Amino acid sequence: MKYELIKKAALIKYNETVEKYGGDNIQAVHCDDIQKQYIRFYLIKEHIPNDSEVSILDIGCGNGEFFKYLNFNGFRGKYTGYDINDKLIKSAKNIYPKYKNNFKVIDIFDDDLVENFDYVCVSGLFNNNLGQDEAWTKEFIRKMYDLANRKVIFNAISTYTTFRENNMYYMDPFVISDYIIKNLSQDLMLSHGQLPYNFQIVINKDKLWETIT
Repeated sequence: MKYELIKKAALIKYNETVEKYGGDNIQAVHCDDIQKQYIRFYLIKEHIPNDSEVSILDIGCGNGEFFKYLNFNGFRGKYTGYDINDKLIKSAKNIYPKYKNNFKVIDIFDDDLVENFDYVCVSGLFNNNLGQDEAWTKEFIRKMYDLANRKVIFNAISTYTTFRENNMYYMDPFVISDYIIKNLSQDLMLSHGQLPYNFQIVINKDKLWETIT
């Protein structure tokens, strides 16, 4: 029930901005600063090789801006974007008609998913306060982990900030890191403050190092 309320709130919130600004506008995905968005993309891309055999899943892909960023930076692998909002997916298909099959209306909580990807990414999805809580966030990360072959990469707004806005969701990077280490993987990289008041976590699913003796 909790998730259905969060999903409903997300659909209402993003449908309003799509109607107001148009699906091809960055404000449709509640982004008011393209530079901040691209810094987040840059920090994610740092962990993904330009390899034609690599596959990326972008959860909460919106109108496909990360796809454009990857292409501009020479990415040659396979990109897939999931979003629960059909209006945003329609916009992405219209913006990139040659790659319309790369964008899909998928809910990772409800839909039966059979395909895994090397890198599973989320950028900005956790930022809006839609009624989510720590338990929901942990479950979302676990589902991302299940879909990844090599790495999970996501960013969020940190609780280590000097101010709070009611419409934003703040996540404690150490609470989330503790959950990941105890339940998913001990191979984790936390970067804090590269974008002010934001953090990024990279979870590595590659085989852990072992002694040869």
